[in-house]
Amino acid sequence: MVRALGGIFAPARLSERVVQADFTAELQHNQGLRGASRERQQEYLQNLRTVTSDRLRLLRQRLVASGIWLASAVAAALVLHALPVFRASAGALAAGSVFCFAMGTLGQLGWAGQSIKGETVPERLDRLVVRVLYWLGMYLAAAAVM
Repeated sequence: MVRALGGIFAPARLSERVVQADFTAELQHNQGLRGASRERQQEYLQNLRTVTSDRLRLLRQRLVASGIWLASAVAAALVLHALPVFRASAGALAAGSVFCFAMGTLGQLGWAGQSIKGETVPERLDRLVVRVLYWLGMYLAAAAVM
């Protein structure tokens, strides 16, 4: 996992180590692949390189987008904190923050209505609800510490 984490932030240097670790694990668990020809194993390894690179790139993109999304909540809290109209007790803000984060997290565990591609209207709405809950949770947490 340390290599995989490094692969997120230094993909050129570490992604091959991540691929090799996954390939070794697959050989240990997959008897069919272990018994397959050398050519078939190399074909699998090459496909794994492509898939791993794509997944690491997607993970990087999502981490950056999430960071920007949450930073916007902090920025909104900073701006609205300057206005006395939007003030509330730190305890109430913290409780609201915990509620939003818990609702979004637990909701993801319990809202299991996914299709294969994950692009139906309820699935897209589900992702939007989670993102809004996390944004509100971050906003309320930032406001609570001001």
